[in-house]
Amino acid sequence: MSLENPQTHWPEKQKDQKIDSIKTSRGSNYFYLPDGTTKRYKTAEQKEYEPQSAIVFVPDYQTIKKSAPSSFNVNLILGENETQYIQTLLERVQHKGSRNYIVNIDGKKIESNEAIQQEEGQIFLTFGTKDKIDFYLPVSKVPKIGYYTFDTKKYYDAKEGVWKRERHLGNSVLEIKYRR
Repeated sequence: MSLENPQTHWPEKQKDQKIDSIKTSRGSNYFYLPDGTTKRYKTAEQKEYEPQSAIVFVPDYQTIKKSAPSSFNVNLILGENETQYIQTLLERVQHKGSRNYIVNIDGKKIESNEAIQQEEGQIFLTFGTKDKIDFYLPVSKVPKIGYYTFDTKKYYDAKEGVWKRERHLGNSVLEIKYRR
């Protein structure tokens, strides 16, 4: 899939309901905070992580397989099943030198949940290096059961004097709770 010829596979209508939290298949809970960030609490570790500025939801393998344009060889690039797909994505997020960005249809980086929700068109998650994008996947702005979480933030590390980016590909969404 390339940004030169984007295809919108998941047109979304925003819900009027505000999301309170998301629970994943491995017990992580993501809480939507009043300042627009999200915070993850990993039950297995009894650990709360720093707030992240952006979260999107990566489709499951079957959705990608059904929706990918014929020019994108899903089996070759992402694997032949859900397990291989997730392993490939994890390697492409965790590998030293990997770069992953949430972008709009024009390839402009989107850095916050607020900016994600303001985008009118499809948004994407890129997989590549500093020098090039190898591929990208369309992602959802809103949580969907079975989709995987991807959260990130860019921050300044004063100790090292450089900008850094945290990124985390999580497990599939199991439950969505809305504010009353």
